[in-house]
Amino acid sequence: MKTQGEYAPGTYENHFGSWSTALREAGFEPMQEYQVPSEQILEEITRLATESGEPPTSAEMREQGQYSVTVAQNHFGSWNEALKAAGYNPRKRMQVPDEELLEEISRLTDELGKVPTAKEMSANGEFSHKPYIRRWNGWQAAVRAAGYEPVGRPAGPDHHNWKEQPVHEWREYGDNWDQQRQKALERDDYTCQTPGCEWTQDAHREAFKRGLHVHHIRPLSAFGADENEVDFEQANCLENLVTVCAEHHHLWERASPLRLDTR
Repeated sequence: MKTQGEYAPGTYENHFGSWSTALREAGFEPMQEYQVPSEQILEEITRLATESGEPPTSAEMREQGQYSVTVAQNHFGSWNEALKAAGYNPRKRMQVPDEELLEEISRLTDELGKVPTAKEMSANGEFSHKPYIRRWNGWQAAVRAAGYEPVGRPAGPDHHNWKEQPVHEWREYGDNWDQQRQKALERDDYTCQTPGCEWTQDAHREAFKRGLHVHHIRPLSAFGADENEVDFEQANCLENLVTVCAEHHHLWERASPLRLDTR
């Protein structure tokens, strides 16, 4: 579908919840790739390597392989690990042109039906997120260079993620903020608590040039009209704090004062 169809698989996933559901709605029974033995995936990698004379890239697997890259990643953790399991060393390209890197963002956007995050690029793209960070000094800048708006970064009132901000700006989080923030990070094991997200402190610093965020579940405005009236002891209690990443912080802001389900 992604190479010959008019619409990207992500379009069907957005409409029906999954590609398999879309196939069933159309009267077909989907192939269960997760049932493919790992040995068959390794055999397919070997076949492609034999035909081309070198280990296949993830793009070549998508275009010429019998199975998707995703099923290989599910079995082995990543495409490179699948290559190693098949007895090959991943091909290293020292200087990928900017245009090719940006085209991969566009391709993955079409495949997923949304702008990819840095982790999704590393998991599903031909390249990891690291060359983008080195080349554009950050994943978000690379996404913008490709002509897209990064996930979780509202661009103004016309953007679908826009949320009107309060008229006041909080400049102080209270004398106990640094201590409570550190306790929240330690409690959450320095990992974003959004369901399904696995951003760690080190990876977040590399991708976003800053550490993970600590979010107030109930906003400061719920504890006082202005900075002089806020009860920071209550506002900064651990039960009101949660560790989140830059990509998902806006989701928590939108849910406030409710709490998203955490792991």
